[in-house]
Amino acid sequence: MGNKRTSFKLKVLIPIIAIFIVTVMFLSFIDYRMLNTVVRKKTNANLELFAENIFAQINHLNIILDSTKQTLDEKHIAIVKTILYILKQSDGEMTPDELQQLAQLLDIIELNIADRDGNLINSNIPEYIGDDYKTSETTIAYMLLADGREMVLSEEPRPSILPDGSSGEIVHFAGVAHPEGGFVQLGFNAGVIGRLQEQINIDRTIRETKIGDNGYGFVLSKGIITAHPDNNLLGKDVKTEIWYRDVESGSGFTWIQIDGKRYYAGYKNVNGNNVIGLVPHGDYYLELNRILFETIRVLGFAIVLIIIIVNLVLGKLLLPVKHLVKGLGKIAQSNLDARIEGNYNDEFDEIKVAVNSMAEDLKVHMNLVSGIEYASKIQRNLLPADSAFAGAFNDYNCIWKPKDIVGGDIYWMKNFQEGVVLCVCDCTGHGTPGALLSMLVASAFEAAVTNKNCRDTAFIIWELEKRLVAELNVNNKSAEKGLNINDGCDLAVLFIAKDGSVSISSGQTNVFVCDGEKVTRLRGQRIRIGDGALKSRDDVKVVNIPSNANNKYYIPSDGLYEQIGGSENLPFGFNRLEKIILENHEQTLNIISEKILQAFEEYRGDNPRRDDLQIISFIPRIES
Repeated sequence: MGNKRTSFKLKVLIPIIAIFIVTVMFLSFIDYRMLNTVVRKKTNANLELFAENIFAQINHLNIILDSTKQTLDEKHIAIVKTILYILKQSDGEMTPDELQQLAQLLDIIELNIADRDGNLINSNIPEYIGDDYKTSETTIAYMLLADGREMVLSEEPRPSILPDGSSGEIVHFAGVAHPEGGFVQLGFNAGVIGRLQEQINIDRTIRETKIGDNGYGFVLSKGIITAHPDNNLLGKDVKTEIWYRDVESGSGFTWIQIDGKRYYAGYKNVNGNNVIGLVPHGDYYLELNRILFETIRVLGFAIVLIIIIVNLVLGKLLLPVKHLVKGLGKIAQSNLDARIEGNYNDEFDEIKVAVNSMAEDLKVHMNLVSGIEYASKIQRNLLPADSAFAGAFNDYNCIWKPKDIVGGDIYWMKNFQEGVVLCVCDCTGHGTPGALLSMLVASAFEAAVTNKNCRDTAFIIWELEKRLVAELNVNNKSAEKGLNINDGCDLAVLFIAKDGSVSISSGQTNVFVCDGEKVTRLRGQRIRIGDGALKSRDDVKVVNIPSNANNKYYIPSDGLYEQIGGSENLPFGFNRLEKIILENHEQTLNIISEKILQAFEEYRGDNPRRDDLQIISFIPRIES
């Protein structure tokens, strides 16, 4: 007994331990993800702050440069106007030396005079005299000034020969020089711009700014390192590095590998400059791992404590649990006579009573279900065989889906020398009551339809009405109170002649006929068979449809078009059915029926079936 009890404890303890271990792993994973998100957001904020600081300095430099250029532009415009005035006073008769003296006086590097054809006719730099301004992309813009109509202010950094014979970089500004045509081009020293750029040192900021404890950053321009804490790396080309593709593409965050070390990086791209901030892998995970390990330690201690407690409690609970498991095992093995024994003086007594009661109810229920399932086999056997349909029609399909194990929908057919009688019936209700009524209807059909009356569909319905009224004691005043049955069935009775013509009588059942051009719905009369309302055969109408090789017939029960579904919870209706029938007319009835059923299920969605479902379709066989 001791060994068995220990074994049973283990069987209980092992799943509990496993559950707690999985729980710990799951909570650790969730905790890790949450902490990782927090750490990443914090790191991203630091990287963003670093990048914004660098870009703020770059933008500050740009603002200063723009302001300085604007001031220089205003100064240079004033000088252009002054030169223009001086040249007008001298009638343009000045030697290169005189132009040089004037240029030195006004702090001008170049003073060039061109005619209306763009030929440089005078300059403070004699080597330039004779140049053609129409031959260079950097000077062709000045040809707009040749006819004396406007003043142009332009920026053109380029190497130039200075008056002292040395080389330097200048910026040109030009305006109209001669009323009779031509223009003046002035060149000013741009060294002031370079001196301004030197005043703001991005390298110093890179060296002095840290990201976290050990993080740092650097700046790229077209793949070349332009600012870095390590001066040895300035000018290094990193375009071949794998991570450069991400950095070049724009702004974001990613893990990258640099010099054999892994970093978490944030990067931004503005005006061709890439600012990159780096946080070492170890720094990123240091805080994250510390909190995670502490969480795992606490959860592990909790697991050990819970296992001890569970083991102590199990000793008291195991005995009644074993009895319950044993009894339930027998019941699960279909031994519905098994019962749980023992007195426990606690909640287990209530469980014992509930389980024993459940076993008794289950026994009754299983006997009932077994009987209904057998009734379902009988009901299915009452349906016509496929061979009967195959021998009577060119094509056919039968969908028969009871809402429950058995149902109230049924169809019946019989071959005669002159043709085929087909009856499609929907008895009141569904489940067991509907099934019982459907079997009675099938029996009545067998007795009512003969070789003599097979062509007379109205007479068949009248005969069925009389038999059902008699069988069900409809309106029988002598019947016992509460046993009067006023329900019956909706049905359509069709006679399909050998020549392909069809006679139809119908009560509350729609028959659809499609010839490929249109769908015709033949509405059933407002009569219910078996309720005693019919007075004679003449109350039943007959519709005759001439033979047509294109005709296809469909007889659905109301379980199809009254089904609720769709986004507005409305009935399936007739229009959807007619559309499917017409659009797929060239297909076989098997395919068309499948499309109808698929549309029905999609429209129904999660809504429960309201009724039995039945669709009988066929193409008459026309014999000469």
